[in-house]
Amino acid sequence: MSYLVRIEPFTSLHIELQAGKFDAADRLFHDLAGTWETLMQGGNDVRELIPEFFYLSELLRNFENFDLGKL
Repeated sequence: MSYLVRIEPFTSLHIELQAGKFDAADRLFHDLAGTWETLMQGGNDVRELIPEFFYLSELLRNFENFDLGKL
């Protein structure tokens, strides 16, 4: 769900999971390069590449202008 936070219904589900607000901006997915580095450097993050990366470019853009915070 963290990769799809910019697309409904995943936005609402994320907010519900985080007690009514978005998680801290530095913990949200914001770019592929940063996520790749995090995955390669540490063994704590076990996220997988989801199929939506191959056909749903909307997951990379904040078309709804959600306030995801500042890094």
